[in-house]
Order: sequence, then structure tokens, then C-alpha cells
Amino acid sequence: MKNIRYWQSTVIRSVLTVTMLFAFSLVSSATNSLHIRGGFDITDTNQSISDLKKGMYLIVGAFNISENAIQYARSIKVKGKSPRVGRYKENGRYYVYAYATQDNLNYARQKRSELRSTSQFYDAWILYVGINLKDFEEKEIQRDMVVIDQPKEIKTEGIKETKTKEFIPPPPVAQDQNLYNFRFNVINATTLKEVPGYVTIIDAARNKAMKSVSTNQIHQLEAPKTQSKEIIALCDIFGYTKDQAKFVIDNPMSSSDKSMISESGGITTVKYELARHKVGEILTMYHVYFYNNSAIMKPDSKFELNSLLGMLKENEKLEIKIHGHTNGNSAGKIITLKEGDNNFFEVTSNNEEGVGSAKELSKTRAEIIMRWLIHQGIDKKRMDLKGWGGKKMIYKKTDQMAGKNVRVEIEILKG
Repeated sequence: MKNIRYWQSTVIRSVLTVTMLFAFSLVSSATNSLHIRGGFDITDTNQSISDLKKGMYLIVGAFNISENAIQYARSIKVKGKSPRVGRYKENGRYYVYAYATQDNLNYARQKRSELRSTSQFYDAWILYVGINLKDFEEKEIQRDMVVIDQPKEIKTEGIKETKTKEFIPPPPVAQDQNLYNFRFNVINATTLKEVPGYVTIIDAARNKAMKSVSTNQIHQLEAPKTQSKEIIALCDIFGYTKDQAKFVIDNPMSSSDKSMISESGGITTVKYELARHKVGEILTMYHVYFYNNSAIMKPDSKFELNSLLGMLKENEKLEIKIHGHTNGNSAGKIITLKEGDNNFFEVTSNNEEGVGSAKELSKTRAEIIMRWLIHQGIDKKRMDLKGWGGKKMIYKKTDQMAGKNVRVEIEILKG
């Protein structure tokens, strides 16, 4: 009888233990995977986007324009589930997030690693809202950025752009009727993510660049001082095929390109859906710069390098060939990085110095870009390179534009 009672009590304790563990796992799971209130449920068409509450959010897309964020969120699934959209009131941007937790840092890091292991969400990151990491015993090892950098603005003639944020429309222009509110909405036609960059505003009658304005933000544009008041808005961003819209600035809906144009609330939006380049096409990296006589890049090169990296991570089948070019064929000093030195953007006393031909310099520069891409996780087998020296110069060495002979070109081999 005692044995029977003992076994009965043992079974009861086991059942209770299993039940408690199961209940705990449910609570833990609910806490970890909780979609914190404040996000936008994309299945609810009547709901407006609200501000993100305190917590940690696993971001898979960042947007300046709310409609773009909603469109992107509705186009993707994360493990069969729809993401949510929330607005971060500190910068007015809209964020699409796959997971959220109130204070579980380990959970957030785990989900970030899971997302980054996929080609679709390779750039996932954690947005901390009202969270101070100093409150945790362990500091964040890998920094997560809140903003997406833009390239430097092209220096052209024209008025200064307004710094008004997207979520606060600029005030109506009453005193000067020669100013018009425009926004150039530029997205990747495949991923539906916003594309950072610049649109060049050209006086169509004079074929003269007036200014450049950043994508996906609101700007005030001045009408050309011509009778037609016609402008061309040229969108030429590295990694994408160029596109343009031509219209009369004070009557854009009369344009033959009106399918790209919409008007609402005193703002004219011009939308570009940019496609990636195809096999056989060659892209010029005009904004990758090297220090003189070196294969070491300047910090201003990072934006275009990251654009190239994004292309390769977006399409795992993509294979490229990196072509290096110089201005002329003179031999000279070549400064390079030592093996294992990953300081790609600064000339230091640790660099190696030698002498070589222009062809060797151009090849070394192509190699350093390949080395940077490998350092960012790109398989070396997807890349080839060639140094041309000054064999394929665009301008004569004495031409005032000769500086553009120093360039890197990316040829699409496969993908």
C-alpha cells in the first residue's frame, strides 16, 4: 500500500511539474513574442499608425513615407505572419518590425540573428525605444543604427532644401508663388523598400542642373526662369537603372508622365519604382574615392559601397566583376593595406608602400573593394576583378574632367 501511495504521489508531482513548465513556457513565449501595443496592424484597414511604445523592436524596414511602410509590410511574411508598422516619434520615421519585446535583450538579439541569417532580412536590426542599454549588465556588442545615411548632396545651383520632416507638411507658400512643394518617392521595384539617394532637378529648356534633392522627403522647388517652366527630375542612383519624369512645375498633372505623379494636401509626389541592373550591364562607381597613389578608400566611399553590398545580399545569385581604372599609365608609388588590416578608410603608418605600374594600382584598388566585400560576408567565388590602368580613359589626361578617369566599374556577370 505504501508503494502504491508513493507512486501515486510521484505521478501527481510529475504532472504538476510538467503543467507548471508548460504554463511557464506559454507565459515566457507570450512575453517574448509580444507585439507591443502602438504598432499598426496591416490587416486593419481603418487603423492609423500610432507611436511605438517603450521596448525593443526587430526592424526589417525603415521608411520616411507611411504609405511605403504599409505597402512593404503587406508584401512580406515573417515565418508566415504579417509584420507591424509603428512610428518613432523621435524622428518621425515609420518602422516595419517583425518582433518586439518589452525588456528581453537576449530574445531581441536571438531574433536579430535569425532574421539576418536570411537573404530577405539580412539587414535586420534592433530599435530601442525608451531603453537605456546601460541598465543591462551586458552592453550591446553590435551597434544598431536608427537612421539610414544619405550620400552627400550634389553641389548645384538653386535654393536650399527645406528641412521639414515628412510627417509635418511644409506650410503653404503664400508670399512667393514661384515655389512648389514636391516629394520624390523612390522605391526598389523588387523589395518595395525606399531607396536613399538624390534626384537631380534639371531646367528642361536650358538643359541645366538646378539642384539635387534627397529622395522620400518634402522639398520646395523653384520654377525655372523660362517661359515653359518645364523641368526634368532625373533619378540616377547607383545599383539601379535610371528613370526620369518631365513636367511643367506649376501644372505637373498635364505631363505625359502623369502616371508617376499624384497631388495631395498641397504636395506633388513623383514616384519611381527602380529596377536593378541586368546581366551584361556595367555600373560606374563615381563616388568611390581613393587617397592619392593608394588603394585605400576615403570615408565618403561608404555610401556607394553599401549600395553595392546591398545588391549582392539582396540577390544571392548575383556575380560581379570589379574593374579598376586610373588617369594615365605612369608608374609610381602605391600605398596598400597589409594582410589582415581592415582599416579600409584611413591612411596610417601601418600601411605598406611600394612602387608599381598604373595597371597594378588599378588592380590593387579593385582588390581592396573585393576585400571589403569579403569582410562584409560576401563569398569570394561571386566576384572577379581586373585592373586596366589608363587603357580605357574617358577623357584626355589634360582635360579638366580627367579626374573621372579614376573610377571603379561593376560588371554584372550573373544573376
